[in-house]
Parts: sequence; structure tokens; C-alpha cells
Amino acid sequence: LDAGADRDDAEAALRALGVDARTAAVIRMRALGDPDVALPGGPERALDAWRPWRSYALRHLALGGGA
Repeated sequence: LDAGADRDDAEAALRALGVDARTAAVIRMRALGDPDVALPGGPERALDAWRPWRSYALRHLALGGGA
């Protein structure tokens, strides 16, 4: 896996290995550099306003910037 990998193919390969959807999404966000990932089970509709930068918005909120 690297930032140049096809993100859809890499995520599909991870899922085929048994990696759960949330972990595959985090890998896609952090290791593959995808700026627009909404984590499964999260508030996807609420994040639509932040497209195409949902990964950055989620990281900001996770670090306490959404208080």
C-alpha cells in the first residue's frame, strides 16, 4: 500500500483479506491519502457538506476541533 495505489482496488483487496469496513476506510484515509472518506457507521449525511474533504473534517473533529 502506498499513496499512489488505486484506492478502490486497495480497499477491495483489504476487504477480501477480511479487514472490516471501518478499518479499511481508515487505511484508505491515512495510508492512501484519500481526502474524502466517510467512515462507515458515522454521520454520513452530516458530512456531505464537507465533500471532498471529509477525511480532514473527521480528523479535525477527532482531535477535539469540533467542540
